Amino acid sequence: MSGSKKRVVLPGEVVGTSEEFLPGEGTFEEDGKIISSKLGIVKYNDKDMSVSTEPLNPIVTVQKGDIVIGVVTGVRETMVIVDIKKVEGKDRGITGETLGTIHVSKASQGYTKDLRKEFRIGDVVRAKVMQAKPSIQLTTAYPEYGVVKALCTRCRGPMLRKGTMMYCPKCERTETRKISSLYGKMKGF
Repeated sequence: MSGSKKRVVLPGEVVGTSEEFLPGEGTFEEDGKIISSKLGIVKYNDKDMSVSTEPLNPIVTVQKGDIVIGVVTGVRETMVIVDIKKVEGKDRGITGETLGTIHVSKASQGYTKDLRKEFRIGDVVRAKVMQAKPSIQLTTAYPEYGVVKALCTRCRGPMLRKGTMMYCPKCERTETRKISSLYGKMKGF
């Protein structure tokens, strides 16, 4: 069978025999038959003579290099804690670890003394994953990363961007943030 032949199978469906193939990811062998263990697309690998099943809707885990959207849940002088809600480009919810941190050295390209002036609890942040294991480490050091939605710390009204500052039209308060170049342009948050 060729590597280009594809078909969708259900769990329990026979996808080959042990005389032809070795069981790969998403399959198992029973009584000389190779059986799919998940709903997915059958993949035949002619190089190692294996058959596998790739899920139709794979789980989403945070990986190095991913761009993520999250909500700030904690802010300290040198660290921000972000609860990651979404991996950009993926429609499915995240499985596994969702708490990431932004260290003061990874918040911006310039010097940052105190992250409590750059992020506030409840801010929606867009960040890039620098490390996924053993803990999720994020960066907002580039213009497209940072706060994409902010609420006033006094009245909790939505804030507007005014140059390099944030302005609350409700209570006329001005605050600082590490503002993303995409502030106000992202939908759904």
